[in-house]
Amino acid sequence: MNLFSTSYVGIDIGRYKIDGVRITKNRKKIEISSQFSIPYSKKVFDGEELIDENEIIMALSKIGKMLKVTIEDFLITALFPDKTLFRQIKFSQLPGKSGIMDATKFQIVKELSIPSDSITVDIDVGPKNGDQLDILAFVVRNEDIERLNNFFFKAGLPLPDIIDAGYMKFNYLIEDRLKDGISFLTFEDNTSTYLEFFKDGRFLAIDSTNGGADDLQDKNEVGVKVHYLQISDDIQRLAKMTLSRYSMSNEAIKRVICISEKIDYIDIWAGILKEAGFEEAKSYREFLELGDKILLGAYNLAMRGEIESGETKFLQKKK
Repeated sequence: MNLFSTSYVGIDIGRYKIDGVRITKNRKKIEISSQFSIPYSKKVFDGEELIDENEIIMALSKIGKMLKVTIEDFLITALFPDKTLFRQIKFSQLPGKSGIMDATKFQIVKELSIPSDSITVDIDVGPKNGDQLDILAFVVRNEDIERLNNFFFKAGLPLPDIIDAGYMKFNYLIEDRLKDGISFLTFEDNTSTYLEFFKDGRFLAIDSTNGGADDLQDKNEVGVKVHYLQISDDIQRLAKMTLSRYSMSNEAIKRVICISEKIDYIDIWAGILKEAGFEEAKSYREFLELGDKILLGAYNLAMRGEIESGETKFLQKKK
């Protein structure tokens, strides 16, 4: 039934809370019909380690009831950022996507020395460059997919139609606005900060550095600034490395967009990036001109459901 759904529910399982957004589509009009946020009542993560999955399950159950989720809804969620591995692979052109998929998975299995039946791989085929195809591969352990699905099952919710990569969940609304030049999207998770690289609107690469939102706990304003000065230095270093890797060292970075699990200090971070010399540095919310009350991660996931409901989906659940 959800193939014909006009209601899309994004559920963002964060490190500190769970957000849920329902959007509805009536002809060409899309609007948020409901949204809720459930903070965890106690500590759920110790660094990257999940120490209390029951807290997640209880919060999921509450979100599901508040959003009135049913089997007919198109449901989208995301794995935690550290659970998805990104690889770039180059191949000579192969016939059909299935041939490219098989070759990509073979290369990943060979590289990682991991059984092929223990992982799920999705690919994005880039434009042909001479005799080469650029393949963007996303790799997830099946046990992590099963664990996430189990959260939904125990919470009494239908299994997700799309399980996304956590660091990708903010991409779907900005790509159309990155059509010119080089752009970076920086996402601060609890212990790591990710840097995504876009060239003329196309996602090309991702890298990460240590340091995340957990470091902001009990910080005063000076401590917050020191934290983001360090993160910004790391971002600049990663940006230079990425541009060098793509032989673009002489090209200017058009814009940097930043978002964090802790949004209270995001304007401070954007200001520090601007002072660092980036031509345009803005918070994600400011860049998209989104209201202060919109739950960004869950909203993006719901919008991905609307965008891709009729297309092949990353990590699609088995029917």
